[in-house]
Amino acid sequence: MDYVKLLIVAVIAIAGLTMFTLGMRKDVFKKKGFAKTFSIIVGVVFLAYGVVGVIGQLGVPLGGADTFFLSGAVVSPGATGGEDQSSGDGDVVTFQPTGTYTTKDKYSTTTVSGTSYYKRGSNSATTTAQTNLNKGEKVSYWVDNATYWVKPDIRTAGKGVTTFEADAWSNSTATITLYDTVNRQATTNGAYNTSLGANADASIEITYDGTAKGSAGPFGGVMVFEYNSTISSVICTGDVLLNTNPYHVTYTVSSTDKVSKQWAYSSSMDDGTGAPHKINCEVKNGATAVGAGSSYIANFIPANYYVTNSGNIVLDTEKNADGDNTRTGSVYNQPTATGYFGA
Repeated sequence: MDYVKLLIVAVIAIAGLTMFTLGMRKDVFKKKGFAKTFSIIVGVVFLAYGVVGVIGQLGVPLGGADTFFLSGAVVSPGATGGEDQSSGDGDVVTFQPTGTYTTKDKYSTTTVSGTSYYKRGSNSATTTAQTNLNKGEKVSYWVDNATYWVKPDIRTAGKGVTTFEADAWSNSTATITLYDTVNRQATTNGAYNTSLGANADASIEITYDGTAKGSAGPFGGVMVFEYNSTISSVICTGDVLLNTNPYHVTYTVSSTDKVSKQWAYSSSMDDGTGAPHKINCEVKNGATAVGAGSSYIANFIPANYYVTNSGNIVLDTEKNADGDNTRTGSVYNQPTATGYFGA
């Protein structure tokens, strides 16, 4: 609303009403004549013009009626693309924003295909491309691909063309190395086989070494540490471990004499740089020795995005939001290593 124009047309309306009132009063114009007629006619014209102008400035539709004082924005919601443009007479024509979508390998120009999902605001995700958007509307774009990890691109639509470009990481391997810092034994697949004595301590250093320009879990996940049930305590620490676990993992131990414990790890564990990260696990044995041949396992279960039954795009290690414990990244690598405690 233009308050200056509103004030001007309001003053014109008041002036018109005043002139009309004076023209009708006998004490002002005692005889009929030009002055009286002029005052009445001009008063009516000014009053009508002013009233129409006030109504126009207040935004009330007048069936196409328009005056200098009633000029306003012309909105064309059906048009697509382009910035707001002036029509040349002060009017602004607003074009509806459009959306364009693509997914590329984070480290190359490779275009990643798959099933695309588009989620507008609080609506359910759909596989239909959302081209005509609303300015200020939040839109999420994600691609389900069996050989790439894809991170949803979430943007707020602006003027003109809003470009959505999702990052993707090629599904790669990671090497897990288990190192007994007391006995100075290292393995990636159970290379040594000795026992852990009663009430003994063990310090296990776990190294996660990813692959450059790829990832076995760029969004984080859960490390499951499986060990003999006679062990009384396992505490793992590391700068890539989270204080709380936002993920859900249904884990079955490899044998009945084993138990397991879980720690969530962050996206920095395997961010595509290939940089190694270390986790230190302090193991306290119980009163019974862990005999030769008893293993411990470090299993890294990555989180992945998926679309829930309710149409939301969420991140988890299994489809918990759907009441389903199926792994979200079941077709991807799940780095693991088996070791044996040194006596």
